[in-house]
Amino acid sequence: MAVILGVAVAAGRWLEPPPGAAAGTDWVVLNLAFPALVLATIPGLELDRTALVPVAVAWSIVVVSALVVWVVATRAGWSRQVTGALLLVVPLGNTSFLGFPAVEALLGPEGLPTAVLYDQLGTFLALSTYGAVIAARYGGSEAASPGGAAMLRRTVSFPPFVALVVAFALRGVALPGSLTSAFDVLAASLTPLAMVGIGLRLSQRRLSVPDGPVVLGLGLRLFVLPAAVLAVAVVVGGRSSIEWDVSVLESATPPMITAGIVATAAGLDEDTVTSLVGLGVVIALFTLPVWAVLIG
Repeated sequence: MAVILGVAVAAGRWLEPPPGAAAGTDWVVLNLAFPALVLATIPGLELDRTALVPVAVAWSIVVVSALVVWVVATRAGWSRQVTGALLLVVPLGNTSFLGFPAVEALLGPEGLPTAVLYDQLGTFLALSTYGAVIAARYGGSEAASPGGAAMLRRTVSFPPFVALVVAFALRGVALPGSLTSAFDVLAASLTPLAMVGIGLRLSQRRLSVPDGPVVLGLGLRLFVLPAAVLAVAVVVGGRSSIEWDVSVLESATPPMITAGIVATAAGLDEDTVTSLVGLGVVIALFTLPVWAVLIG
């Protein structure tokens, strides 16, 4: 991912992409690649007792981080667009495209089933539901803040949410091989396209000292949240459990790239989103191995 990000940044600086290239990439991610990923993974997901720990941790991360962000942003008087960006991007980690390789490399392949549960029934499901609500609630200007009916319409028409409803309806249904292959191909394009969109935006910005919202978001996402999960694991005696080890490592992943795409498409603060996602990926390459040592 870091290589794709670097190539996209270089392309944005030196190849002069056409206006709207990043927005076009976002459109493909949200309307094709992300729904395809939902339809490719949810129908075949197996549910059992091993899902309890990772799923509970993933949703607890969403609730706790959203509450902290909302309290701090309200007291600091941050804008609606900045607050919405933080609420959408910070609670959702990059638990699949960075989390899966990190778990396999640092904890071994036996941790992958737990990582899949954490991502699919936790982060991924939260993006399709919680993320849709935040995008509908905070997207646009304050003067255009949607009422209850309008927000509901935005939420239920969010393409990944529609795909999620369809995917659960298709559980147990045998789909034609050509259709599942098409879903797989589109789903595989999600991470590269999302990284290209972020890279094109980063290419238009100069490096600067992160501001308060970015420091808060990265501090929570990369340090505070995994430390809290590790502390809970120690208290409940889960230090020797692969479920808890994976949950700690997944909670330490940087902000989700796809959540960043959703946020920018909703009109939330682009500078905050781009900094959180771009810096988060780079910093996590160094912090994830440290967390693996701490839980080892």
